[in-house]
Amino acid sequence: MRIRDGDWVSVVRDVFTDRGREITPTVRDRASLLALPGAVLAGPSAARWHGITVPSDETVVMTHPQRVRRRGIQVLYEQPALEDVCTVDGATVTSVPRTVYDCARLLPDAVARAVLAKSLEESWITIPELAGRIRAATGRHGTPRLVRLLRQAAHGEEQATLRLIRKLLRHAGIWGWQEQLPIKDRWGLIGLGDLVFPEVKLLLDLKRDPAALPEAMREERRTRLAAEGWSVSEITWHDLTTRPDEFVAELRASLDRLGSVRW
Repeated sequence: MRIRDGDWVSVVRDVFTDRGREITPTVRDRASLLALPGAVLAGPSAARWHGITVPSDETVVMTHPQRVRRRGIQVLYEQPALEDVCTVDGATVTSVPRTVYDCARLLPDAVARAVLAKSLEESWITIPELAGRIRAATGRHGTPRLVRLLRQAAHGEEQATLRLIRKLLRHAGIWGWQEQLPIKDRWGLIGLGDLVFPEVKLLLDLKRDPAALPEAMREERRTRLAAEGWSVSEITWHDLTTRPDEFVAELRASLDRLGSVRW
């Protein structure tokens, strides 16, 4: 009766709301969960519920093994892992790391890069975690594109980390460091130091995805640096943003222990 009289209007098939109510993306998201029992909001939809800004009004759900179609809903026929599912305001959505990953694979390149940059800056996901998810999807359509986005994101994270280190060191009055300094031994180039205090042979290394360099090569690098008397300290964006004062204090202590350096 209410449908016939126009009191109720369709949001998605089999789900209705009162006439005059604005059908927002969030309303469509919730309606999609009612229309598809057992579904999970994913990608841009999940991002909305987590408060992650993405320029997309699209409703995306993940469901398995149902092969269903609903006009106005993008359905991903996948089964998310239990740890990748959570509840936000009564709606079943993918976790933040899984949401970021799905946004990266579903959204256009420029938007995906922006989402990844923000997510890395806020520590919603890490480069190793993102790399692990991409490795698990090897062979699936779109994976090469994700690998390219990962490389771009990793480079962006490294540059942001270096900018933050410079800011912290300058604010603390710590000098005597150089960036991208070639480090050599009698066999030749060991590598470029991300941030180096050459007077005391202290190297600050940005922590990277272990898959970026084979373990044998990493071990050889560590051995050659140690043989040349280098002290190496790995640093991450998370360390710098969650405990910057501790980072500076630990660095000062290392410099004091290793010898004089310009302050």
